[in-house]
This record gives sequence, C-alpha cells and structure tokens, in this order.
Amino acid sequence: MYHHPDLMPFTPRERPSMRAAASNMIENWPPQAYRDEYAIMRGVWPILPRTLLLTDPSVIEEILIARPEKFRRDLFQTRALSNIVNRQSLFFAEGADWRWQRRAASPAFRHDKLRALTPTFVKCAESLVSEWRQAPRDAIFDVAPAMSRVTFDIILTAVLGPGAQDLDRNKFLAAINPSLSTIAWRFLYARIGAPRFLPFPGSGRVAESVHWLHRAISGLVAQRRVSGIDADDILSLLLSAQDPETGRVMNDEELISNLYTFMIAGHETSATALAWTLWLLAHDQTSQQRLRDEVEFVVGKHDITVENINNLTFTRQTLQESMRLFPPAIGVGRAPIEDIKIGPHHLRAGELAIIAGWCVHRHEKLWDHPHGFDPDRFSPERTKSRHRCAYLPFGAGPRICIGMNFAMLEMTVILAILVRSFRFSILPGHRIELATNLTLRAKNGLPLKIEPA
Repeated sequence: MYHHPDLMPFTPRERPSMRAAASNMIENWPPQAYRDEYAIMRGVWPILPRTLLLTDPSVIEEILIARPEKFRRDLFQTRALSNIVNRQSLFFAEGADWRWQRRAASPAFRHDKLRALTPTFVKCAESLVSEWRQAPRDAIFDVAPAMSRVTFDIILTAVLGPGAQDLDRNKFLAAINPSLSTIAWRFLYARIGAPRFLPFPGSGRVAESVHWLHRAISGLVAQRRVSGIDADDILSLLLSAQDPETGRVMNDEELISNLYTFMIAGHETSATALAWTLWLLAHDQTSQQRLRDEVEFVVGKHDITVENINNLTFTRQTLQESMRLFPPAIGVGRAPIEDIKIGPHHLRAGELAIIAGWCVHRHEKLWDHPHGFDPDRFSPERTKSRHRCAYLPFGAGPRICIGMNFAMLEMTVILAILVRSFRFSILPGHRIELATNLTLRAKNGLPLKIEPA
C-alpha cells in the first residue's frame, strides 16, 4: 500500500465554485459522496438545479444493468460532448438506433480480432522504446502526450488499416486538442442553459478544428468507398455492416460519427490510463520492480505474444488499480425517460442523476484506505467479494464500453514493454492539478525521469 498526498490532489468542496466547474468539476462533488450512499451537489448559482450524485453500487446496478431501458444519456452530457463529427455515433445513439449500431460494430471487437492485433501493440510500443533509448540518461519526458502518440498509432491501424498512412497523425491530434480542452466549459454552459451561440474561451478554435476533422474523416470514408478495398479493419466492417432485421446499412454521416468516436475514445482513454499508471509506478518503486520482475519471468527478452498476456497478472492488476484511483471517465449521467423510483430516490422524467465513478472508486465504505495505491486489491481472491458496480472504469450493463477488451489487451502489452525497458522516477517538486476534459488528465502534465532498466 502506497500513500502520497498527490493520490488525492484536491479537497472536495462543501460549496461549489465556478472555477472548479470550469476546470476540475469533481472538486465540486461534496465530501458526503465519499462516505454516504448518495450526495446532493448544489448548483454553482442558487438558481441552478441541484444534482443527485449516486455512489451506492446497488442503485447503480439497478440503473445500468437491471433497468437500463428506463434511462437515457442526459442531455447536458450529450450537448457538452457532441459536435457535427460524432453526434450520430454509437456513443450518443439511443433505443433501436443504438442496438443496431452496437450489433454492427461488435464483430470488430471479437476476441480473435483483438488477439490478432497483438503484434501491432508490440510494434508501436517498441517504436517508443527506441525513441526513448536515444535520449540522454535521466531524461525527463511528459508521459501523457507520449502515451497519446502510441495509442493513436495503434487505433489508426485498427480503425483505418491501409488508409492509416493517408492521415496526418500530428495534424489530427492537434485538431482534437481544442475540443478536448474545452469540454469543462461546454459542460458548464449546458448546465446553466447558456445558448449554443454564446462563446467560451477557445470556442473559435474548437469550431475550426471540428470542421477540419469532419472533412478529414469524410475524405477517408469516400476514399475507401472508391477504392473498394476490403481490409480487416473497423472501417471495412462498418462499411459492410447490415442490420439482419431491417437490412439497414450505415450512411456516411453515421460512418463518419463512429470512426471519429472510435479514433478519439479508442486512444484517449487508454493513453490517459497508461500515463497515470506510469506516474503511480514512479511513486511506488516496489510495485514497479515487482511488475518488471513479472515481465522478465513471463516473457524474458522476447517479444510479447498472445500466449504471454494471460500470465501478466500483476501487470493487469496495476492497470486496474490505476483506473480505480484515476479513472479516465469520472462518471456518467443518466436521466429517466419517465418518472421512476430507484432505490430510495424518486426521479422525475429527464432529471439528471450522475453515477459518480470517481467517488465510488474512493468510497470509504467500499475500499480500505481508498486513496492509497495497492494493485493487490485486484487479486482474484480479493475481487470475488466486491460488488460488480463498485468498480466502473468502463461502465456496466448493455452499454459497457465496446472497446474494453481492446483497451485492456493494448494497455497490458504497452505497460509490460515500457516497464521492462525503463525505470520511471518522479520529478521532485512537481505537483499535479487535475483537469476534467473528455478524460481525467493532469493539467500540468505528468513529467517523469526515465532511464534504462
């Protein structure tokens, strides 16, 4: 068990502040959310509605698993996260529209397809290893953008296949950044009911970048249609997908929306989780060495194979504990489609309830020493007695993240290769400040000292 002040880098606020709402919104989630079965978050301004924060796994299970058809994604989250590129995607679809898109995309995430990607995971991780080996000894790297580059290269191969070389990676990542860095502002505007045309800091750059992204992905779809290439990638699978019940196929806007979503969510969440994991291991050298020893024992000096991955138990546990402390997605909003009673709560149709994953993961009644780093929490014997909705890095129920197994396989391979190759150490005096954008990132980066292991 490792403790450090930065493992809980802020004090939950009894009274919400506008500053926190525009940067790190979870700072406004009150202390009760970490010790009670629910909490009420008051509006930043008195005229705004209060928000119900849910932290009771049994109530969460009822919403996400037992009665998911009674709820939809809340309108605030939809407004904050959607744009012209992704608003018709699987992520935002509801009802029958969601069901057919989920069926259409599912073949891309079958176990055999994921296993076949293992050499791609290895190749991209080893490319970063080669880059870092050329750096001076005790070099300092911000591991957050480095992880973004690796996972984006992987997702390009998985999503676009032969078309990956036609996309300017650096330009695409640069175009994504304005949208990601202003999500907290868009959440705030959605909650206060601000008109869509009202500008916020960076809104001009967001509009420009979103239109560029739409054109770039439209071009990729058009190019693949003309080429007639039938590759073993997500784009080909979506192009050929047909609803067995209705015969429906995806139109171009649905294709563009889903490609964008897979490319953003498919690399951003994994990159964030990997960066936090390296940062945590830099603080806990004992766990870092234990992970390195496991990789040396299971894999040795050879390339990691599919057969190795199941035996990298502690590596996987480390990732799971990292996503408990710093979940890429801090929570999810749900709104009932009609008046409903859930547990002790009476919710009106359309009323927002937030499943506060960040607080669930650090809840005093669900975890011993909730702000400490302990990968052994996820040993098989300790996992058995845990409620299935006490840990929600990928959500739960029918709408659980479609890329969960992809992400776990990818992150296990990358983490094993990096820790086998390098020793990560903290930068003395650096203190993190959280930013809740699309994922939970460090506003001032995660710089670490890196030297050959």
